[in-house]
Amino acid sequence: MNAAEFFAAYDAHGERRAGTPGDAASAAWLRELAAATGAAAELAPVAFSRLIPGFSALIADGREVEGLPLFDGGTTDGGGLVGTLGPLEDPTRFASGHRIAVAEMEPRAASLPDNDFARARRDSRVAAIVVALRMHTGSLAPLNAHDSQLPFGPPVLQLPGREAAWLRELAERGAPAKLLVTGRRASARSANIRATLPGEGPPLVLLTPRTSWWTSTAERAGGILAWLAALRALAAAPRRRAVVALATCAHELGHIGAKRAFAADPDLVPEAPLVLHLGANLGCAGAERLVVRSNVLGLADRMADALVAAGHPRAAIEAVTGGKANGEAHEVEEREGRYLSLIGDNPWFHAPEDRWPATVDLARAEAIAGAAAAIALEHVA
Repeated sequence: MNAAEFFAAYDAHGERRAGTPGDAASAAWLRELAAATGAAAELAPVAFSRLIPGFSALIADGREVEGLPLFDGGTTDGGGLVGTLGPLEDPTRFASGHRIAVAEMEPRAASLPDNDFARARRDSRVAAIVVALRMHTGSLAPLNAHDSQLPFGPPVLQLPGREAAWLRELAERGAPAKLLVTGRRASARSANIRATLPGEGPPLVLLTPRTSWWTSTAERAGGILAWLAALRALAAAPRRRAVVALATCAHELGHIGAKRAFAADPDLVPEAPLVLHLGANLGCAGAERLVVRSNVLGLADRMADALVAAGHPRAAIEAVTGGKANGEAHEVEEREGRYLSLIGDNPWFHAPEDRWPATVDLARAEAIAGAAAAIALEHVA
């Protein structure tokens, strides 16, 4: 299967939100691809609590606009909540009675735990919040739910970005509104893929997330392509060191899969010579910027060189040593592991329009996969 065929096959599975049928089907498919490299590959089940959204909408000015609940926030009952809209950043603008705060955010704004929005929800005295998610398609691009297993705070309704101007106008004049944010929590199952190659320990770790809000082809498939390319190269090459490759579930719900994998094998991350994190948006069309970050001196620059050698534009690469890691690399950093992380940009980030072939830059995705394989081989000799 070449890279174009891989992206097409990935995209054909459709939505793969953790705990859904699309998630289960895509997990089985990826396990087969991992096994085809020559690695011993298995599904590692992950049980968790999942929100199943109910009818959720804002009713104001004669309009009823549907959205999604925040997956780690509160809910209303079926009757909803009636109140007054106002800007989240200026509570003095609210009229008396129930306060429904209005905010505008980019989908990436909730990329780390305890972010500004989470702190605002904990500190807020409002009864509910409505968020318009700004991005270029104007569609509904949900925020990640880092506290999905311990939901907190007031009900939060997520609306498409195209409603931002309307919401802003309503908040400015303190319009009355009715808000419904409903859903039920249920037990759910997903799975990590764990693929191993024998050798001496501690092993090199390959890490990529595999679930998302929608199909998310440019967001997720480039990292999985690079993960498979590195695993294939390692399986075919002479090597001394063992390898553990993890494709983890429930990224969008607070990295549940990665946390469970690391809890089950607590020595894996701190003892690994390197965790190669192949994160979001690797090879996205219209967004060449690629952040290469490592807490190992010189390694980000080494990866930049490997990327250029594989055909990636040098000017688009931002090589950084230290700083705050994002995505599952944040979990590695918290466990004092050595990491090398790749994360790109994506104009369709978290949007349902992120689909093959329109959102994928195939040449850059292949270059990233080639560079990941080259760097992985350097760490198993």
